Amino acid sequence: MNGLSAWIVWCVPLLVGSGLWVACAGWPRRGHDRVVALAGGWIVGALVCGLLVRVLAASELSLVASRVGTGAVLIGLAGWIFAWRRRGAAPLPASVSFTRGEWALTAAVLILLGWRGWILASDILLHPTLPWDAWAIWQAKAKAWVLAGHVTPYVSFENWLSAPAVEARTAGAWSYPELLPWTLVWFAGGGWVEPWINLAWLGLWCAMLFAQYGQWRALDVPRFAALAGVYLLGSLPLLNAHAALGGYADLWLAALLSLAGHAWLRWRRDRDSRQLLIVLGLLPLLPMIKLEGAAWSIVLGAACVFGVLPEGLRAKRFAIGLAVAAVAVVASLVFGVAWIAAARSYAGSGPALALGSIGQSIAALSNALWGQWNWNLLWFALPVALVWNAPQWRRDPTARRLLVLLAIPLALIFGLFVFTTASRYAQSYSAVNRLLLQMTPLLVASLLFALWPASGRSDQAGVARTASV
Repeated sequence: MNGLSAWIVWCVPLLVGSGLWVACAGWPRRGHDRVVALAGGWIVGALVCGLLVRVLAASELSLVASRVGTGAVLIGLAGWIFAWRRRGAAPLPASVSFTRGEWALTAAVLILLGWRGWILASDILLHPTLPWDAWAIWQAKAKAWVLAGHVTPYVSFENWLSAPAVEARTAGAWSYPELLPWTLVWFAGGGWVEPWINLAWLGLWCAMLFAQYGQWRALDVPRFAALAGVYLLGSLPLLNAHAALGGYADLWLAALLSLAGHAWLRWRRDRDSRQLLIVLGLLPLLPMIKLEGAAWSIVLGAACVFGVLPEGLRAKRFAIGLAVAAVAVVASLVFGVAWIAAARSYAGSGPALALGSIGQSIAALSNALWGQWNWNLLWFALPVALVWNAPQWRRDPTARRLLVLLAIPLALIFGLFVFTTASRYAQSYSAVNRLLLQMTPLLVASLLFALWPASGRSDQAGVARTASV
């Protein structure tokens, strides 16, 4: 890969993703909205490039740069032009400058995270993908396609044996979603160099941190608190491990879930339908990344239905939201959607109510949260903050909404890994930490909202907000 190809591979996702973002969210007038449009746009743009590889260049991967690059640039430019033409004539909000202390804290956070990013980049460039699940599941397909120069379909082992075809391949995870492998084909740039391809996870790590900061500022988190939250998130050992080792889909799922979750919070607070459009645009991407993404889509979809319903329904809205989620689950069962099979394989043969097994599972979960070094002090600080500052955050609608949104999947994860035969995964730590990682950006957000609630913030107070980053 030459310098021009490398430039194209990294810059085109920024253009197409940010163009789509501003076309949905509107022209970014405030500093934090520009940060979100660029950082969140890069994440979305990388996946859009993967989709375009599948649509435009699957039969001849040597044309990826010309076809996909051209198509993505045109889409990105069209998005920016559309947003510019619809920007309106509203006056720019007043900006608030940084204080000296905030400049110092910003510099410290950037230096510390930059140093950590340098270590991650050095680690990525020193080794190929390690032989773990990521190597066998997501990268295997992408590598086979790149080396073959065109698509080779994957089928089940039984079909491969019964009707062998020259072009057909099989693998243990042949039916897994393929958006991430297609995205890796884009980052390969025509040649398979694993350390270079795995740098995409470092780009994802950086973009997610910037997007978090922008979304928190848009939700009125104080500047110093948002900076502290960014450092907390960027320093979590498990998140850093997924960025350094590369290949796993969980970090991509965490980034998308965070973008969608924060956009949902902004829509609920400001009733800005453009933020709802962002959520609806991200929902289909979640199950295309990983099977668990379908469950997250159902949770967020039900939350959107809940938010659309009139306030007057009050408690009935919860019942309607749960009913929508239940209908989605039943429909998945009826149509045999792949994530149901994954859930069944987790749950195994069903409930496991032996007291010994339940005790071992609770001990393993407790060790995963508080005994290992995966999370720093996150799981110590979050419960303390929720209890200690409860009178304040309970008056903040955004804090309450986020905690309710997180409480449901956390309860499901606890029930799955304690009261079913999925407890074997909790006791071996092979799955529970990855599921929690997918929620981590939103968990850190809940910690910030609990410690710095905006009790004066209301659902209608979104118009006169400061423009500063």
